[in-house]
Amino acid sequence: MKSYGLNNLISNTELWALMFVFMVASSMSLPIGYTSEHDSWISAIIGSLAGLFIAWIYVTLCGKFPQKSVIHIAKTLFGTWIGTAIGILYTGYGFQLGAYVLRNFEDLTVTVLLPRTPSVVIGLIMITISAWAAYQGIEVICRCALLLMLIVVLQIVSFTLLLIPEMDPSLLLPVFESDWGSVLDGAAQISTSPLGETVLFIMIIPFINRPEKVKKTVLTVIGIAGIVLISTHFFNVMVMGELSSTQIFPAYTTVMYISVGDFFERIEPLVYIVWVFGEFMMLSVCLYAAALALAQTVGSRDYRIFIVPLGLALLELTLFLHPNQLDVIEFQKHFWPWVSLPFQVVIPLVLLLFSLIKRKSKSDSLE
Repeated sequence: MKSYGLNNLISNTELWALMFVFMVASSMSLPIGYTSEHDSWISAIIGSLAGLFIAWIYVTLCGKFPQKSVIHIAKTLFGTWIGTAIGILYTGYGFQLGAYVLRNFEDLTVTVLLPRTPSVVIGLIMITISAWAAYQGIEVICRCALLLMLIVVLQIVSFTLLLIPEMDPSLLLPVFESDWGSVLDGAAQISTSPLGETVLFIMIIPFINRPEKVKKTVLTVIGIAGIVLISTHFFNVMVMGELSSTQIFPAYTTVMYISVGDFFERIEPLVYIVWVFGEFMMLSVCLYAAALALAQTVGSRDYRIFIVPLGLALLELTLFLHPNQLDVIEFQKHFWPWVSLPFQVVIPLVLLLFSLIKRKSKSDSLE
């Protein structure tokens, strides 16, 4: 495989940790999947299953073309022109996703921590750190993920235990009160964000040192992340009830209910700290994948020359994406699933089907 940059190989364990932090840490803050109100856990179950299907498509495609990214696969199957067009599309997808990750980080930081600090200053700090990680290569990003995964898991377990006294299972009733349109709308949100966004790892999977185990690794981590998301929806509803669907940052608000005695409370800043780690990992992956896709599209040997230009352009884009935070959330809830559909399902599925047809026709001609 042409390296197009640092040819560092990573293990399946490192891939598992990176994908887990990528999906779980960021989903703690966004109000994704709550359109069905107290039935949001049903949306989470359906969305997690759909997310597994999306992952099965792209990981099966990668298994048929070891050590090749989606751009190399497209060029192999359809030729240079179509492969280049697909490369441009995935560069844009990684870039746009990175812009929304950075915008979410800026909005939450301004809301809960630094209301008087210009968002561009906050964004500049995050993009600088993420650009450094992306410049160092995927191996460095994965090592950061291994450390951060332990922190994320510890937070999930400890906060869940502390919230048990505040949970009221009756708030989950009546079951299936919401219409199926709302349930499926929430499921679409969850399947495409954050589970389906792991399609960006189609640029990273070629760097796995044991590709024969990638399929098991990817499907396992998405299954575990889906269970975490389902549990998060259960807990948020059992603590806040119908209010969970009206909160801008549901998980952050839920943690505010934690109170042990009269001294251990108001620990939601800890959620913010872990969430920052997750946004850092997401932004690093987006920037790395976009730069790598661009390098492979134009035939450059070093993806790192694109890191700084893409990072600065990404920071600039966050200033003009949407006029306010509520508009960002509405776009991510109702329009982003449709924007993501071609990248997460259509293109990988077409490539997979075409590869199967091509191999079958080749085997028939040999007979």
